[in-house]
Amino acid sequence: MIVIGAGHAGIEAALASARMGRFTLCVTLRSDRIGHLPCNCSIGGPAKGHIAREVDALGGQMGVTTDHTLTHLRRVGTGKGPAVQTIRAQVCKAAYPKAMQEVFRTTPNLTLVEGEALTVLTQGDHVAGVLFRPNGQDEPVEIAAPSVVITTGTFLNGLCHEGQKKTVAARQGDQAVFGLSAFLVELGVHMRRFKTGTTPRVALSTLNLDRTLVMPSEWEAGPLSFLHDAPFPERDLLPTWQTYTNQKVHEILRENLHQSAMFSGQIEGVGPRYCPSVEDKVVRFSQKESHPIFLEQEEWDSESVYVQGFSTSMPADVQLEALHHIEGLEQAVMIRPGYAVEYDMADPLQLRPTLMSKLLKGLFLAGQINGTSGYEEAAGQGIVAGINAALFAKEEGEEVFSRDQSFIGVMIDDLVTKGVEDPYRMLTARAEHRLVLRHDNADQRLTPIAERLGLASELRLRRLEKKNEIISQTISQMESRYLTEAVNGTLADYEVSPIRNRASHFDLLKRPHVTLDLLEVLLRALGESTDHIPAKCLERPGDLHHLSREQVEINAVYSGYLKRQSDEVELARKMDAFLIPEAFEYEGKSLSYETVEKLSRIRPTTVGQASRIPGVRPADIALLIGHLRAGRS
Repeated sequence: MIVIGAGHAGIEAALASARMGRFTLCVTLRSDRIGHLPCNCSIGGPAKGHIAREVDALGGQMGVTTDHTLTHLRRVGTGKGPAVQTIRAQVCKAAYPKAMQEVFRTTPNLTLVEGEALTVLTQGDHVAGVLFRPNGQDEPVEIAAPSVVITTGTFLNGLCHEGQKKTVAARQGDQAVFGLSAFLVELGVHMRRFKTGTTPRVALSTLNLDRTLVMPSEWEAGPLSFLHDAPFPERDLLPTWQTYTNQKVHEILRENLHQSAMFSGQIEGVGPRYCPSVEDKVVRFSQKESHPIFLEQEEWDSESVYVQGFSTSMPADVQLEALHHIEGLEQAVMIRPGYAVEYDMADPLQLRPTLMSKLLKGLFLAGQINGTSGYEEAAGQGIVAGINAALFAKEEGEEVFSRDQSFIGVMIDDLVTKGVEDPYRMLTARAEHRLVLRHDNADQRLTPIAERLGLASELRLRRLEKKNEIISQTISQMESRYLTEAVNGTLADYEVSPIRNRASHFDLLKRPHVTLDLLEVLLRALGESTDHIPAKCLERPGDLHHLSREQVEINAVYSGYLKRQSDEVELARKMDAFLIPEAFEYEGKSLSYETVEKLSRIRPTTVGQASRIPGVRPADIALLIGHLRAGRS
């Protein structure tokens, strides 16, 4: 199979295919840009950390490389429940791509060629290969393959904006491409223009960091990859610094809105709702006196600092004037101005849940081309597209990821069922079953799938088996050890409600405010053994006993909620198991006109997917089920 592009989607697609034993060709314009981080230097964060952990659980590369090139680490969502908590890491923008390029060079079955993919070759309604022009050659070359994954990011008809200045480019330093857009349009793909942007970079030595809030790294947040007991950074972790915009900054931006590429009407593309430019924030949230700014060092050995929260398409001189009124940046030297980029994206409603096109068998699309934003969203799509392209190449079925199984499944179902009106960003609130889709159990949910596909290493499988064993044994022992009413006096000393008759150690853990830490203190005060409780390991927060301890606590505290969500998941699975034949006709079934139009256009594969299409009524779903059952009898 062939992968076009080697960004975060292309990397995971190519590696998944090669690791599944397929001869895989990756076509990219420049091999030195494999794994390039064109925007910020972070991996993870709210919801995105969940996806990164799921990519890792499926045998992907993002988490492993992050742990080796880490510069900063924090646990986010700590003020909320375990469904939201995850990791946000920052990596060295020089070391991360180099590590990914080394993985490409050493992966069996994977061949890399530099060149421009001009078009996808077809034979009837199937993919036949790719026509590409190798770098340094005039004549194009045809390569035959039964499946192709397009992961072109912002490269299709890319156009960069900095004030009134326009540059035809996919991003700074990278040329745009045009042939593939023409192919997709000719195929019948509905193409639209989206927009994203990046922030200015400033020189570290010119910042007055004493006037900012220091945010140190949190080593105890642990590694991103389940394969590691701890991260493996080259050096001591770096801090991040926080400051804020102010009314003077906002005034400068408002006075120059006519020079903004976005507000002047120069940009046609739709920008991201959840990551707006700083000038957009000033207009949309005019009542706010300030907005947070985070200063993130991009590399170990570089002056470059990413001004998180200041994405903009203003002219460079306006950007610098505004920056100089932010506390700590009064003397900042701007290394590179921020800019916006417009690009072509393809309507994901024309994709199947496997990310294969409904218009051409064997053609898969993944990443920003599908209307998403973010490295993690791209990687999640990439590994799914790579898996399914590899399966398709040998006619071995398909692998569909459901909403109750993963955040990746939620994202893909949203894309192919609801479509996108603006760049899609994964949010924990999008997952209705998020309590069972936690950061800490991604390995338990998805590594069995990786094992079946041949993507799970022996080390990964051994670690998962050991973790499951520790959790099972701990819960079993805690359920078999009891305390009686005789200890109520001691419980009262620790503000724990009294026992009636008797309660197991696990039952005590279910009570409000009782953690494993407190339970251990209680048991020691009572002269009871704590040997059956997994030990903490702050020096190695990815230690299997440490991870198991966390999950035992979650399983106890949230047992009632987990049971309720498990029941909801079972109902959702029944709906998603109810298949709709590909040629099913919706006309003449007494369905509403709107429902017929939507179902005929989107062509859902299951009743569950049909029920999630906006505007499709529950009454029509009941009618649909009746017709499907009648057709089976």
